[in-house]
Amino acid sequence: QRGGVYGTAQQMASCLTNRQVAAWVTPQGPADHRPHFDPAAFVADGGTLYSLSKEGRGTAGPLVTALTVAVVEAAEELAVHSPGGRLTTPLLAVLDEAANVCRWRELPNLYSHYGSRGIVIMTILQSWSQGTDVWGESGMKKLWSAANVKVYGGGVSEAAFLEDLSRIAGDYDRQASSVSYGRGHRTVSQQLHRERILDVADLAAMPKGRALVLASGSRPTLIRTQPWMTGPHAEAVRASIKAHDPQAARTIVDAERELAVVDKTPNPVPAL
Repeated sequence: QRGGVYGTAQQMASCLTNRQVAAWVTPQGPADHRPHFDPAAFVADGGTLYSLSKEGRGTAGPLVTALTVAVVEAAEELAVHSPGGRLTTPLLAVLDEAANVCRWRELPNLYSHYGSRGIVIMTILQSWSQGTDVWGESGMKKLWSAANVKVYGGGVSEAAFLEDLSRIAGDYDRQASSVSYGRGHRTVSQQLHRERILDVADLAAMPKGRALVLASGSRPTLIRTQPWMTGPHAEAVRASIKAHDPQAARTIVDAERELAVVDKTPNPVPAL
């Protein structure tokens, strides 16, 4: 057991062998006037933090995880001393590519607790199996069950996961007519057939611009997503891309191409 602990610590700290990475978290002497990041002060001020890293060995992924945990734990401490034990202004932690750059082992055990503290965790994964690689099957199930809102955006071909989604989406009764003839008489029979609203093939082939939303206390709903290009902040996003993206023109063209694909998709039914 001790070997496992040391092995995990060694793996997480291996990124510090990269001098460029280590320099970000190591004081460089009296001449280093870079501001010191204080998680407690950051949370109290209600700021916004963008933490980016590539995946794989030698990257700053472990530091991203440590920084994320430090901020969320500071938010929890603030919530404990807030009225009702909750943050007055909720903290939203968007963990995109969580299985690659923010491998927070204890996350499934904390999901429900953080929600009660006004700390909203949004975990974004590419697939169910990607989550099990980090938290195991039981941990991934715990994370899934603790989430109040679950969104499936398509692009997954894992039959077992899609079968579970299909069952959750539910069934509907389809009325079918059959005609039989006998001794000069024509008989029409009406029968009800119970079928899946969305079968595995439907979910695997879900087009771009559609998503299945499972919210606690509500029926599953098939929605049309809103790309940023059609949102209220479209111009601000374009301006930011032009200012900071070295390949801004290509990025915007690709976005417009994706939008054209979404626009060709028929509108979904409002609810299942």
